[in-house]
Amino acid sequence: MNKRIFFAGSKNGFTLAEVLIVLTIIGIIAAITIPIVISSINNQKFITGLQKANNTFSNVINASQADVKMESWDFSKDTTSLAKTYIVPYLNVAKNCENGEGCFASGYTFKDGSQDIDYNTSSDYYKIMTTDGVSIAIKGTQGCTGENPSVCIDYIVDTNGVEPPNKWGKDVHAFQTLANLNAVVPYGTFKEYDAASGKWILEEQETATSSCLEGDGKYCALKIINDGWEIKY
Repeated sequence: MNKRIFFAGSKNGFTLAEVLIVLTIIGIIAAITIPIVISSINNQKFITGLQKANNTFSNVINASQADVKMESWDFSKDTTSLAKTYIVPYLNVAKNCENGEGCFASGYTFKDGSQDIDYNTSSDYYKIMTTDGVSIAIKGTQGCTGENPSVCIDYIVDTNGVEPPNKWGKDVHAFQTLANLNAVVPYGTFKEYDAASGKWILEEQETATSSCLEGDGKYCALKIINDGWEIKY
């Protein structure tokens, strides 16, 4: 026999079965909505980190232009010389790992769970951590010239340093400096250089979208920006 449960000030009670049903429904709703809310909060944190990194590069270029115009950068320099001459002096550096360890985590993964290279131990990149906790790895490409336009510098950015999740398209993103462009842009922004016009040709938005969704996280920063600074994956 179900007894009715009375609450203070109430004239009508509820049976124990009714209370259990209500609690079960609340539990189900919480189980569905709480992960969504947490994911939304995390995504906003990742977006804010990407915006911060994007602004950092803009500030670096603007500051460095006052000393050496980007069109005059000597891309024949090795990565260390390139970083120390044109980039690092204009960053607020908290930790300078150069080609050593300590500025990046040990493992980075793509959307499909596959493992990326270990940027922490890679000597191919010059690595620093800024005062606001952003890790930046810099890798130059010797032979990049105005006569032979290509990718001059690759940048790997971990927007929250060594902290997790260390996943491409979340807290890890890629940027590039291209010859004859004089800017730092998200990876994949341009697809090729048109020698006749002397301009880079923009990549189709659909290509960035499909590449990101299919697992190439280096395109995800561009997709986020194309989507109006939203993570839609």
